[in-house]
Amino acid sequence: MSKISEQLAAALATFKISRQGALRFFSLLGIFIIAFLIRTYPVFRQGYSIRAYDPFIQFYAAKYIEEKGIQAFLSDIDYFSWYPWGRNWAALYIGIPMIAVIIHTFLLLLGIRVDLLVIATLMPPFFGALATLLVYGIAKEFKGNRAALYAAFLAAISPGMIQRTIAGFFDNESVGIFLILLTLWLFILASKRGSIPLSMLAGITLGILGWTWGVYRYLYGLLALFVLILIISNRLNNNIAIAYSLTMSVGLGMAVVLPRNYGILLSSEGMLVLGVLFLTIIDLLASYLSQILAGGRREAYMKMLAGGSIIIIFGILYLYATGQLTALGAKFASVINPALRKALPTFSSVSENQPAAWAVIFMGAFMATIFAPIGAYYAIERRDPLHLLLLLIVLTGFYFSASISRYIVVGAPLLAIGAGIGIDYLLDPFARALRGEWIIHRIKPVRVRIGEVRMPRGEAVVAYLLIGLLLVVSIYNGVEATKFIGGYDIDPDELYVFQYLRAHAKRTDVVLSWWDYGYRLEVYANVTVLVDNATTNSTQMGVIGAMLMLPEEKSIALMKKYNVKYVVVYYVDLYKAIWMIRIANKHAPQYNVTEREYFNNKTSRYKEPFFHSVLWRLIAYKEADKIVSKWVSDLGEEGLSERAMEFYPLKLKYFKLLVRSPNGRVKLYKVIYRTRITAPLIRTSENVTNVTTNLADSYHQRFSGEKLGVRVPCKVHVSMETRRFYKN
Repeated sequence: MSKISEQLAAALATFKISRQGALRFFSLLGIFIIAFLIRTYPVFRQGYSIRAYDPFIQFYAAKYIEEKGIQAFLSDIDYFSWYPWGRNWAALYIGIPMIAVIIHTFLLLLGIRVDLLVIATLMPPFFGALATLLVYGIAKEFKGNRAALYAAFLAAISPGMIQRTIAGFFDNESVGIFLILLTLWLFILASKRGSIPLSMLAGITLGILGWTWGVYRYLYGLLALFVLILIISNRLNNNIAIAYSLTMSVGLGMAVVLPRNYGILLSSEGMLVLGVLFLTIIDLLASYLSQILAGGRREAYMKMLAGGSIIIIFGILYLYATGQLTALGAKFASVINPALRKALPTFSSVSENQPAAWAVIFMGAFMATIFAPIGAYYAIERRDPLHLLLLLIVLTGFYFSASISRYIVVGAPLLAIGAGIGIDYLLDPFARALRGEWIIHRIKPVRVRIGEVRMPRGEAVVAYLLIGLLLVVSIYNGVEATKFIGGYDIDPDELYVFQYLRAHAKRTDVVLSWWDYGYRLEVYANVTVLVDNATTNSTQMGVIGAMLMLPEEKSIALMKKYNVKYVVVYYVDLYKAIWMIRIANKHAPQYNVTEREYFNNKTSRYKEPFFHSVLWRLIAYKEADKIVSKWVSDLGEEGLSERAMEFYPLKLKYFKLLVRSPNGRVKLYKVIYRTRITAPLIRTSENVTNVTTNLADSYHQRFSGEKLGVRVPCKVHVSMETRRFYKN
């Protein structure tokens, strides 16, 4: 009996977990739970819902794939957008909708019946919480478990990361951040261990990232720069060379399969990856040929480099001469060089694409901005090849967060990695003091003789209390930021107009609005739009800008060409009008809407022609005299305020006001033509209304459904604000 007990005890001892291991596990589990719960805040407040703008088309795409199949998605054209040309569905990244469909299908196979809207709502917080575990893994490989826990905690409560992984933000970033960190973690593991399977896995995750988010170019550039520096400094080892070669080969090979990425191999970023890959292969081959040639590795490397360079130069010249070599996309080039953004009015018209002020970076990454530089110093001090990657991660995290404000979503977890390492590095000597450890010698007389002085424990306690206080402040900042970010995203005024259109307009009715509202109008209001948030056709965006900026008589002729039946205008369009002017000026100059004529750049105020535009007249129509006068005074250049009532539209010749939202922030007009409008040109007889119905109805199934007679397929929680709005 005693022998059996001993054998059982020995077997259980195999699974024994140390106290420190258990604490780390439960700490990491707690961080994951905190990260998930803080990101699901909007669900508790207003139920399952899609937020922002781009997530609407991602949800629409997921429904389309689920109902029509992936083959139809990659070949069909959506003629209810970018009328009359339509938008090729294949122009979208397929990662987000495909992952949602796969998860939904898997749950259905398990017998768990859940609406796709629930999947779309909860995917961002789930992958956002998983991303904090990857932050832990990366920081652990660079420094250790303590640094990793600090890093994971900072990432979990980072507003910059939360804003794009919060519930309902069903867009590329929500899973893209997870894939960036997963690729980095696998690449680091492969580089440390020389593992071919891990390198292949890193390549696969990089390939999936290439199907999900255009920021895969960041990883291309980061890893290529890392390896290139190692080659130049003659510090590239075989493990890193193998990891880079396999990761980039598999990742690039998978990326080019997606129609959205056709041509990536012959682009600047693709050529950079291939160029460094070529140098890496030469470096590997030189190691093997060094034993054959008398001059050793150096002779082998130089001969192969010379021969390969000749081939590359002639190849690049041929591709350039035949027009096959493409430059880096203007949007991505402007991220590297923000000065280029002046020539991109469409891209720059989005506030989140502007360079970030220091306050934006600080509030997005918060305490990580303070401690990340210490992590960078630690990387410099270590001076080993892999810690060069840590240094590049911190530096690029700062740079790209400053270059474009929305990239704080990438910078926040990267800076959290550096900050976690920085905090642990800073507290190392204090930790030794608390543990009563010596630094140079264990024998006290020897320590006294050599003059070693150990830090007092009191100072160590104060240091830990100070760091703890800063982390507590970080929690408060994260919670408050989440409350702000997680507020109800769709304005009741928008809902009022969208539901009216959904109930009274046909799916084929063409609606004119600025591009900001295209996705929501197409998906939620179930109508045909001229432009949407994809901003794929700059010329048409310029035409729409001209339509809104021209006087009625000229604008109506242009509207008739596009069969516009309804016009939706927002009060905030008064402030967006400068971008309408600039985009029309650049991309549709034939309509003579010029910035010089419409806007005074010195005073940043509108000139008189703006107050004769269709946009102004539709927004100002039937508003109070005092409001119109204030708008003219606030927005118009000097001298126009005295003539404010000259710009008050007493009547509209070509437009009939159908809906003015309760708070006056959104208006819907019907276009009145002198001659009968022709039927809209729709190039497919297929009715895809059912694809969008579920999403729109899911928001306000009881209230809007009863009020407007919309089909209600499912029940979800509705915010109290919306309940009060519809009851009234």
